[in-house]
Amino acid sequence: MHRAKRLFNFRLPFAAALALSCGAALAYLFAACGWDYFYLLSIVPAAALALIVILIFARRPAVIIYFAIIAAFFALGAAYAAVIFSAYVQPPAISGRLSYVTGRVEEVRYTSAGEPYLILSNASADGLSLGRRVIAYLDGNAGGAVYPGYTVTVFGYVGHYDLFSYGSLNYRAVNGIVYYVDCYGQMEYSYGFSFFGTLRSGIHDILYDNLDGQTAAVAYAMITGSTADMSSRTLQAFRYGGVAHIFAVSGLNITILYTSVTAIFKKCRANKWLTAVVSLAIIFVYTGMCGFTLSAVRAAIMCAVACISSLTYNKYDGLNSLSLAVIIILLINPLNLFDVGFILSVSAMLGIVFLAPGIGRRLRRLPHWLKSNISMSVSSQISTFPALLLTFGYISGAGLILNIVVLPLLSFLYVFMFACVVICAIVPPAAYLLPYAALPLQAVINFFVACGFENSLISGFGGWWLAIVIFIGIAALSDKFNFTKSIRAAVGGACALCLVLGCTLGGMVFGGETRIVAGGYYGGGMVAVRSQSGTTLIVICDTYSGGITSFVNTYAPEGVDDLIIIGGEECASYYYSCGVEAQDVWLPPSSINVGLDGTTVHYQSQFSLHGTQYSFVDAYTLSASSNGVSFAVCSGQYINIDFTDLLFTMERNRSCDANTTVYFNDYSGHFNLYSQGCLQFIANGGTLVLTGTAP
Repeated sequence: MHRAKRLFNFRLPFAAALALSCGAALAYLFAACGWDYFYLLSIVPAAALALIVILIFARRPAVIIYFAIIAAFFALGAAYAAVIFSAYVQPPAISGRLSYVTGRVEEVRYTSAGEPYLILSNASADGLSLGRRVIAYLDGNAGGAVYPGYTVTVFGYVGHYDLFSYGSLNYRAVNGIVYYVDCYGQMEYSYGFSFFGTLRSGIHDILYDNLDGQTAAVAYAMITGSTADMSSRTLQAFRYGGVAHIFAVSGLNITILYTSVTAIFKKCRANKWLTAVVSLAIIFVYTGMCGFTLSAVRAAIMCAVACISSLTYNKYDGLNSLSLAVIIILLINPLNLFDVGFILSVSAMLGIVFLAPGIGRRLRRLPHWLKSNISMSVSSQISTFPALLLTFGYISGAGLILNIVVLPLLSFLYVFMFACVVICAIVPPAAYLLPYAALPLQAVINFFVACGFENSLISGFGGWWLAIVIFIGIAALSDKFNFTKSIRAAVGGACALCLVLGCTLGGMVFGGETRIVAGGYYGGGMVAVRSQSGTTLIVICDTYSGGITSFVNTYAPEGVDDLIIIGGEECASYYYSCGVEAQDVWLPPSSINVGLDGTTVHYQSQFSLHGTQYSFVDAYTLSASSNGVSFAVCSGQYINIDFTDLLFTMERNRSCDANTTVYFNDYSGHFNLYSQGCLQFIANGGTLVLTGTAP
């Protein structure tokens, strides 16, 4: 008599990693809702009760041990994350003062406006150790040039970042940055050595001294993972093509580098232990050179586990290896769980581990390299779909094909350019040949920039539920669970149906209603007005263009028909950095005509768009009316209207009698987008309804 198969094979590392993640997520929920962390202690009696039940009914001692380990990891994740979250809630004592700040330069970066800023570690303010990383925004009088490893002293206003901003966890907090300094005057600096910084600088100099700026920026991003020098147009072209992950140093880069190094050692007939030690050392150095990004660290840990498994003749288990990497990274800092790069990296690996084997078996008649490329590409893209849609508001339809066809070429170019840089560093005269060696990379760059893959984007609404639906479907279709074919088909089909219906219905406008969705970013805001006949986007000039793009992709998936820009006489010039394509652009009559190319520009006081009537009260205030509901958007200091049902404003409302006021920043009022995130209202038949945070 055959024993029934177990539903799944239990893996303790995976269970521990999942428990640690759930514990950190629970602490995040407490922080987001403002609940007292004291109630986290309820985990203890709940775990004790569960343990008693297990002691009564469990037949094997191993079950008790496993439960104790899993409960311990869950409690550790919750407690550890709660401690870190609580450290951000109260403003540090040094915040809000003018101080001299001294620290060691980790990175030199630039804002979207091209202004330099430094990321400092080991920082102190007026001799008081800050214990966290600091961002120093330099002014035009800073003077001099500094590099990673230098020690700098700046004078300026010290502030701190909030734990949450615009309805989500502040990405600065995830990166361990608490303070910022708005610097005044000249900075003082002294030379300091940084091993990893020196490597990065050497690669940077070799590429930029011998290649044009665009090619050098792309090659540098492929090798180091830093896209700071890439133009937004080039970076977006690769993102729209769905292959921008070539710039996120992760499993692909680490695996290629590791296999290349080990292949060289095998050709030289080197001892396997020596090969492993040297190869892993190179991987560690390379990971450090890339700034120890979480995706690179995850890949390096999994690479080390695979190497040790081969040396000890143990079977490599991808899921256990991934779980171990997750545990190590979260034990370093549980807030890493909320890093977008980490989420994408882990999601991609989960998809590969769960789905790639099954897809590969169905493609067994294809050549191995093609079968492997298709299975890994399709599985990773399916599993990263929720994170991409929630973060950027879109996924690339072209990427489904390009990752199969073009990614092998990009992988080869990565190895080739890396080898060229190494050769140029060892034999400097070889740099004269580098422009010719980079010709294939230039051709690929021109291909992505010229093809316009933005037309292949798939956008739509989604929420946290999307990830649950996707991964339930992945689990059902994987070989990690022993489901029957009928159950796999039923669960997979139901998840696919929920996904399609959720994304399509969530973005639809029904009947004669008008949907008004508002979002904000530091210094500005945007309002999407949607009806069945079209979408109008209202933008305040100071808004970050990247934030506008994500907002549009998420909350206006069908695209923008008309763009209204408010914010003074020169607001027309903002069109070029807005990043939104629209058929018509509407500006205040007082705006300076800068001759916007490729679009129709209207300078009118009053106009009607898609069933909504608009009127520029002045250059900074726009009033509107739709379905019997009035609303206004104001970016100036004064609100020159007497009454409106719904008011969106940058400044505190002191003059307008508004039934509902929404602030783009953190002013107190009915609502503020800084603390609540995007809000959606529905106007229909003279009634205004708040549907809550936008889905």
